[in-house]
Amino acid sequence: MPLNVALIIFELVVMVLAISLHDCAQAWAANRLGDPTARMMGRLTMNPARHFDLLGTLVWPVLFIFRSPLVLGWGKPITFTPRNFRDPSRDEMLATLAGPAAQFLTAVVALLALVIVRHTVAGSVDSLVIASQLAMRNLSIGTEGLPGIFPLILFLYFCILVNTLLFVFNLLPLPFLDGGKILMHYLPFNAARTYQSMSLYFMFGFFFLGFYVIQLFFFPIMGIFQALLFSL
Repeated sequence: MPLNVALIIFELVVMVLAISLHDCAQAWAANRLGDPTARMMGRLTMNPARHFDLLGTLVWPVLFIFRSPLVLGWGKPITFTPRNFRDPSRDEMLATLAGPAAQFLTAVVALLALVIVRHTVAGSVDSLVIASQLAMRNLSIGTEGLPGIFPLILFLYFCILVNTLLFVFNLLPLPFLDGGKILMHYLPFNAARTYQSMSLYFMFGFFFLGFYVIQLFFFPIMGIFQALLFSL
């Protein structure tokens, strides 16, 4: 199998799992906070089929993954019934935040796992360097003599990369993302309604400029993870 194709498969698998985790975490948090709607709709699961969105899980990622090592995706929105929450305003916001929080926590767990591997497996430092280069599609780097644990190292590195990217993406203050839904909790009613009515314009703007905005936040955060990975 060509190396580039193998990397794309790795990244797509991690992305689908990260999307499933995001949606499952929101469903779990909502259920814990008193709203069983998402659980009753079968969303309290890591099964990707239950969270599949044609545009966000298939079309958009496939269109961009052959052109960029940084690919975005999303699942079907999680449905909340605010009146079921014990404190509707606070609990809906907490349930929404559970998705990005789960992705950030996953990135941290993957980081800790790689730090353990770095200290316990011979030659893993070089493998980490190679994994970080391959994850960014630097196909010119040598891959000869890699240890048998390398696929796990690459998978964990992709877990950091993809979950950090989706964490930043989901927290953008756009009406159709978690960040926008949280922002609307703090806007006056009329301002929130106007803001939500402009979703289509924001979507067009995101299509052209959104990825540049994401990079402003993603690369510094990823830089911190990278520094910790090689210093802890």
